[in-house]
Amino acid sequence: MLRKLHSLKSFVVNGKNGKLGKVDDFYFDQNQFVVRYLVIDTGNWLEHEQTLISTHAIDNVDFDNSEIHVNLSSEQLEDSPSIEQNEPISKAKEKALIEYFGWPDYWKKTHSSDSELIHAGITERKKLLDFKTIKKEEKAKQKADIVATNLRSLEEVRGYKIHAKDDKFGHLEDLFVEEEDSWIIRYLLIDTRNIMEGKSVLIAPDWIESISWFDQEIFVNKDKKEIEDSPEYKEPKEAKDFIDKNYEELLYDHYDEKKYWE
Repeated sequence: MLRKLHSLKSFVVNGKNGKLGKVDDFYFDQNQFVVRYLVIDTGNWLEHEQTLISTHAIDNVDFDNSEIHVNLSSEQLEDSPSIEQNEPISKAKEKALIEYFGWPDYWKKTHSSDSELIHAGITERKKLLDFKTIKKEEKAKQKADIVATNLRSLEEVRGYKIHAKDDKFGHLEDLFVEEEDSWIIRYLLIDTRNIMEGKSVLIAPDWIESISWFDQEIFVNKDKKEIEDSPEYKEPKEAKDFIDKNYEELLYDHYDEKKYWE
């Protein structure tokens, strides 16, 4: 089942012995487009106010009550490593987190879905960085920062400009994720209100050619005309934030792309 990732923001996070805080952000794996961590705002009961919780620790998501249940206690969070808001998580900080909590090091092992590390429809991206427009004196630092981590913040990337092969066509509004087991990101929700009279469209991560984290731009391997003529995404009234399988069929047929569920 696909859900808007941003719609989970502010969900209450309940642990083994009560409320731990609220969801403030998410970190996803930029190489595989899989959500790895929830950023939890713990209010004033925890000294460092924010911490990360792996998707491996999630027992279930209760959408009716806007709650996420995790298999952690407040005592486990008290001594956990802190993070800086909206800052990339270094590999060293991430290793400290997984060692502290005993979570799997997903870059060596399979995800919680027990499938292969590279999931169906999600290919390893080796051209995520676009250094062409970065000034020389900033290239070294930018490259070092990106190499040091493979995690990106949802709140950081919302609003990134989207480029087709021949023109700009909108900005990133949200991400659709399979939250039940794998937390794979299946689609980028693109707001095109400035050029397509408010039409919203979906783009699969596999159709991304490159991402310039420095310039906050995402380059898509599709023509603007293809995107303009693609099936419009409209939220169902009764099943909010879901994506109908018939719509997915139409979307993949329009772009003549291999369907990830096949």
